[in-house]
Amino acid sequence: MFSPLNYVVLTAVLYALKEGHLRYAYSLGFTVDEMQRLIHLSPDDLFFISQVSSPFLSIQVNHNNLCHILDRAKQEENHLRLIERAIKLGASHEILNEYFGLNSRDVAVRRLLLGVTIPSGRKFIPDEKTDADIWLHWKKYRPVNIDSLSALNIMMQITEALSSPENNLSLTSVRNRIVLFEKTMPEGRKPHG
Repeated sequence: MFSPLNYVVLTAVLYALKEGHLRYAYSLGFTVDEMQRLIHLSPDDLFFISQVSSPFLSIQVNHNNLCHILDRAKQEENHLRLIERAIKLGASHEILNEYFGLNSRDVAVRRLLLGVTIPSGRKFIPDEKTDADIWLHWKKYRPVNIDSLSALNIMMQITEALSSPENNLSLTSVRNRIVLFEKTMPEGRKPHG
């Protein structure tokens, strides 16, 4: 019977030993004598050992580490979804760089993979009604730090709420209007942290 655990561990250890990474084998609990014997295994020996039904390893789950890794994976997934959402809503290179650290090449590749094209030429400028709606939404939910990811999330919600096939409203347009509002808003009317 084939023991995938034996085979996978042995090939990984053999590769590490051939590359001179003894610490990897030590970290798995192999002794110097065992490493010396492993390094001289032939392909037939490796095949034989992988066919042995009794595993020579035991696996122990570090529950705290696993939980932490799973949490980080979920955070990363949420982060990637936020980036995709921003791109689909028409975020500019500047926005994607400022909030997510993406360079022009990263942005171009992500847009290509998502099938998003940005029209060239003059950008859409919201009419007075849309402008007023953007302001009302922003005023209602405005965070203290307008450069935070939570602020960007609010800007995306505004874009989603107000965009339609007729107005071609993008996240970039919404953010540009909000930045303009913030610059012209008297200091006394801005919320303080």
